[in-house]
Amino acid sequence: MRTAVAGACLALSLGLSGCSQNASETNLRGLGAEITEPDRSITATQLLETTDWPQGLEVVPLSPTALRQLQNSILGDIEMARTVSDVAAAGLLWESEAAGAILLIGVTDPVVGNMSFVEGLRQAAMDNPSSTRWNALMGWISTSNRDILAMVPVGPVVVFVTAKSRADADRILLPLIEQFVTYSTN
Repeated sequence: MRTAVAGACLALSLGLSGCSQNASETNLRGLGAEITEPDRSITATQLLETTDWPQGLEVVPLSPTALRQLQNSILGDIEMARTVSDVAAAGLLWESEAAGAILLIGVTDPVVGNMSFVEGLRQAAMDNPSSTRWNALMGWISTSNRDILAMVPVGPVVVFVTAKSRADADRILLPLIEQFVTYSTN
């Protein structure tokens, strides 16, 4: 799992630099790799595509190479692939400047081996994480190479963010959490 997460983090970092900054090129369709569609509240792809982002925050597709690397790194790990229903990822710009990248993983089986999927992902991706809260949801935050890493389980979707600052991580996570709450209550 550690290798898969390291590959995913690398792909997110590479993908952010290859994001399109032309708003006319932004197309949220095709940002995810759908594996199966079990009957559950929301998928990773749906969460990314239906989130109402704040003005000034622009979601841009990852470069095709970065998206392919990301999908291969996650789905190439057999244990991880068995528990993943879909994957979605994108870069985010705040007022035309790179703010971060987001990876959403839909989880069908919350247990991998002898630990929870979330715990395994957290251990593999974060060094010395600290617990934090975004609205009603608990997650973790850490730093790596001067970037902020944040992870929060949002229902059946695990959201992983890499951002330039904590403020950018909050700008990315809070609208996703609000969308999940809206989707779940309707």
